[in-house]
Amino acid sequence: MPRFIVVSKKGISPMIATVLLISFAVAVGAIMSPWIRSFIMSTTSEVSDYTETEIYCTYGGISVSNLQYCSNYLSGRIKNTNLVDLGNITVQIIFSNATSQQRYLCQNGSVCPTRVMALTPGELASFNVTIGGDNYDTIHVYTNCSNVYDDATSDYVTAC
Repeated sequence: MPRFIVVSKKGISPMIATVLLISFAVAVGAIMSPWIRSFIMSTTSEVSDYTETEIYCTYGGISVSNLQYCSNYLSGRIKNTNLVDLGNITVQIIFSNATSQQRYLCQNGSVCPTRVMALTPGELASFNVTIGGDNYDTIHVYTNCSNVYDDATSDYVTAC
């Protein structure tokens, strides 16, 4: 007659395992909840600010005109064509060799170390900036609103 060996396996009861599992889940939740709360609050605030700015900027418009190049100077006019104030008016000159230069404009139309030119609705401002040569391809004027800009190719720039 064959002999069977009975091996006794000891473990924890299902009831204790359930209690331990639930306790572990509650402890992890208690540790993570302050971080999750602050993450959700900061993300919500950032999205709200961004949305406000984008809605505001939908009422913005800008145009660049009267562009003229003369002896390494580029001049022209910038007009706020829509309903909201625009700031940080910047002129970017893109050259045919794919390099570019940025010129932050002051209220008087000259170059500043930081972006300070602002235009109210309907306001027209002139600018005159030095650039690094006449091999420019595109003049890109942009503002503090990412969707408010105007481009002009070299075809729209007259020589003096």
